[in-house]
Amino acid sequence: METLNGNKNNAHHPMISVVMPNYNGIRFVEDALKSVLNQTYKNLELIVVDDCSTDNSPDIIEKFAQNDGRIKLFRQKNNSGVAAARNTAVQMAAGKYTALIDNDDIWEPDKLERQLALAENGADIVYSSYDFTDENGKSVKRPFIVPEEATFRSMLTSNFIGCSTAFVRSDLMKSHPFNADYYHEDYVLWMELLKLPVKAVGDKKVLMHYRLVAGSRSNKKANAAKERWNTYRKALGLNVFQSALAFAGYAVKGLLKYYF
Repeated sequence: METLNGNKNNAHHPMISVVMPNYNGIRFVEDALKSVLNQTYKNLELIVVDDCSTDNSPDIIEKFAQNDGRIKLFRQKNNSGVAAARNTAVQMAAGKYTALIDNDDIWEPDKLERQLALAENGADIVYSSYDFTDENGKSVKRPFIVPEEATFRSMLTSNFIGCSTAFVRSDLMKSHPFNADYYHEDYVLWMELLKLPVKAVGDKKVLMHYRLVAGSRSNKKANAAKERWNTYRKALGLNVFQSALAFAGYAVKGLLKYYF
């Protein structure tokens, strides 16, 4: 695929807006930034929203921005959480598509190129397989291979749209913001969109490396399980029986995904 520089949308090379929230990301944000800037598809903007970091990670981002005009750093006035940071960035996005990445994850170089091809072929949401690394970037566990299609029903027991793999039409992201009332705000958003419905397509190739960081929100399994039940009952409006069936499937698949 031919690539180009420049911040513009056109029929053959639509711009992609990459959204990255940052809070105290000094340990890993440089790797995340490089993985975006080194994409084979070059017509992108990288919008980083810093959520009142107390470390020097904004300075690192600013240095990158000075050397690459595709980077836009926005600093929140108040610490508002990851959902609000993503929403701020999404509303600033100028691209036809929006891709999400957390400040401690890493993309494969051809991620955007492959996902754009699927989106231009009719997908509203594109996601991919991913693997797991430790804090030093060493591969751990087996990769999580995603199904080729996501539906509301298939996603009830497993959120296989990893947030840092998500590639979505920008108009959908702008009209359906993340809901900070829910712990699994990304899962709630995917389910909201799948109800519309939209076409969600998965790429089985591993295109993202998910870093397992000790003490991170995603590692707090007990709280995650409690909040998943809350999501079923309140966000998705399932009755107790439906929620129990979905939760049982979620628990089994969660064990398989993270421990085997």
